[in-house]
Amino acid sequence: MQRIIGFFFIAFIVVSGSISCKKDKGTAPDMGYNYFPDQVGKFVVYDVDSFYYNSFTSHIDTFKFELKEKIESSFLDNQNRPTLRLERYVRNYNPAVPYSSMPWTLRDVWAENRTVTSAEKVEENVRYIKLAFAVKEGQTWNGNAQNTNDALTYSYQFFDLPRTIGGVAFDSVLQVNQQIESSIIFQKQYIEKYAKRTGLVYKQVIDVDSQPNPAFTPSQLAAFYAIPILQRVTSGVQYTYIYNSSGTE
Repeated sequence: MQRIIGFFFIAFIVVSGSISCKKDKGTAPDMGYNYFPDQVGKFVVYDVDSFYYNSFTSHIDTFKFELKEKIESSFLDNQNRPTLRLERYVRNYNPAVPYSSMPWTLRDVWAENRTVTSAEKVEENVRYIKLAFAVKEGQTWNGNAQNTNDALTYSYQFFDLPRTIGGVAFDSVLQVNQQIESSIIFQKQYIEKYAKRTGLVYKQVIDVDSQPNPAFTPSQLAAFYAIPILQRVTSGVQYTYIYNSSGTE
């Protein structure tokens, strides 16, 4: 009797393990591809604010506009890879005219590729690796691996977290730290945030220098450095993209 009970117990374990393996094989891991949609016709509109600091005139040029990025079509590139044509349109801010009354003006055309292992974007003829798949903790990669710039280590600050951007609540967002460096005379901060099923929803670029006047006395120099660097910029650029809306057309 004990042998019979033992036989059925072993058989139960084997069958249960077989069913479990079949279930595991049927569940594909989430690689994070939804963070970089590739649907033709999909678009995202951003509110953009930018500041350019002119070191020669000490003047700050400010620009405010709406930017629309639309996946217009797909084609095969010279490596026979599916490639997305990304058309970028702008509407420049005018306090007397609402954006909704302005036509979109084509600004430039970029390209994107989503492969099994990465999401790539060609910006002004320079190809960057924006995301690395699978999206996971500790993932790092060279964002400049496909261009001639110096190697630059990108990494995920977080992923799959809820965030509110541009007043819109997203259930799953990731942040890519592309470059974060600072000292008392410069600051570089390049970050991007992506939302599942939407794509890029936030971008911040801070690349500024803060050089003191060579004629400063020691006390003036100390007072200069005591001021936060973004309040004493002498040259560089700073701009942000903030999600406004999205859709398909």
